[in-house]
Amino acid sequence: MKRIIISAIMLIASIQGGWCADQSICNPGSDITFYPDGKLKSCVTKDFYSEGDVKCNQYAQISFHPNGRLRSCVSTDFYNYGPVSCNQYSLLTFYKSGKLESCKLSKPVQIGGKSCDQLTTITLYENGRVKFCGKSQ
Repeated sequence: MKRIIISAIMLIASIQGGWCADQSICNPGSDITFYPDGKLKSCVTKDFYSEGDVKCNQYAQISFHPNGRLRSCVSTDFYNYGPVSCNQYSLLTFYKSGKLESCKLSKPVQIGGKSCDQLTTITLYENGRVKFCGKSQ
C-alpha cells in the first residue's frame, strides 16, 4: 500500500511539470527554506542528490527554482554539458529550464569563437552561447 501511495505522488509530481525534491533530502540540522507554496527552496543535503545527469555532493548547499528544478549545487563528479566539461566539486548553476548557467571548467573549451581556460568559470546564456568565461592570468 505504501509503495502505491509513493508511486502516485511521484506520478502527480511528474504530471505537474517535473519531480520536486522535498525536505527529506536535507540534513536535519541545516537551515531549510521553502517557497510560499511549500516547495523546497534550499538546504544542505544529508546524502548525495541526483537530478538527471547532475550528481550533487552530500553535506553541501543545494537550491531549487520555484518550478522544482535544480537551481544550484556542488557537483560530486565531473558534469558534461555539450562541449562544456564542469570540474568535480564545482558549483553548478542552472536556468529554470534545466540548462546549464555556470560552472568551473575542468578543461579548456572554445564555443562560438570564445576560448575559455581550464579551472576558470564559464557563464552561458540559456541558448548555450557564452556570456562570460575566465582567462588564466
